[in-house]
Amino acid sequence: MTALSGIAIRPAARRALLAYLILLLVYGCAVAVNREFLAWGTLRLQLVQATFIGLIAIGETLAILIGQIDLSVPWTITLSAILSTNLASVYGHQWVAFAVVIMIGVSVGLLNTLGVFVLRVHSLIWTLSVNLMLQGITLVYTNAVAPTTHIPGAARALALGNVGVMPAAFLVWIACGGAAIVALRRMPFGRSVYAIGNSPAASLLSGVPVGRVHALVFITSALCAAFVGLLLSGYASQAYLGMGNDYLLPPIAAVVIGGTRLSGGDGGYAGSIAGALTVVLLQAILVTLNISEGARQLIFGAILLALALLFLKRRT
Repeated sequence: MTALSGIAIRPAARRALLAYLILLLVYGCAVAVNREFLAWGTLRLQLVQATFIGLIAIGETLAILIGQIDLSVPWTITLSAILSTNLASVYGHQWVAFAVVIMIGVSVGLLNTLGVFVLRVHSLIWTLSVNLMLQGITLVYTNAVAPTTHIPGAARALALGNVGVMPAAFLVWIACGGAAIVALRRMPFGRSVYAIGNSPAASLLSGVPVGRVHALVFITSALCAAFVGLLLSGYASQAYLGMGNDYLLPPIAAVVIGGTRLSGGDGGYAGSIAGALTVVLLQAILVTLNISEGARQLIFGAILLALALLFLKRRT
């Protein structure tokens, strides 16, 4: 604990505050590169794109806080987008798409829980393997049924619509993010998450429902990814193979920039919100500078690594 103007600030809160300071710095750089970043139309675009990363970062934040990680996100997104839009088109009711999202999210989450908690396989290996399995399932499915361009109206409205002047997708993100912050700070679930991240063995001996918390975390992560798949189909007005490939590392980078420790047990989602916005702005700046794709990836990776190093500290 340190004191700033007479107010005690926890280390995690300091890191979250630093994440927002970094966000302001990056936004200042964006405005310096292109004054269009001051226009509401450009800001709205950045908010919508940050929504996709931010929603996925909810699940990644929870997973990292318990000392795990979820790498099954890309093809959870793709399978959800293709299967939900196809079945909604077949049955002629847009709410079928949301039922499919829930089904995929719960199924993938339980499968990850089975491997990580029950079978004790490292989450890095298990979730990456599940990602490959989901890729195979999607390829087998699309070989028999082509992805549809008939996107449910509700998905289009959430991804492209507005509530007043604010994007509907961004408001959905704020609502979900607020719920995640409250769950972590004010509910027994949050205390269990931090306890498991600091010491799984001690948590188990103390009566913390470790298995239940793992299941809730991985189901939440998969549900967020599946829902983003539906949103992306509405945003792009189509569902296609590989549409989730760009969402493997950016959400994890957002969590790390937000001040959550990869070792688990320390951090929170408030900083991940700033991290998601920072990642999107960095990508937009590099695109604005007309840098080649290879150089853009190199610079983007180096910047994220430098930002992540700000939060690395040897734990005692």
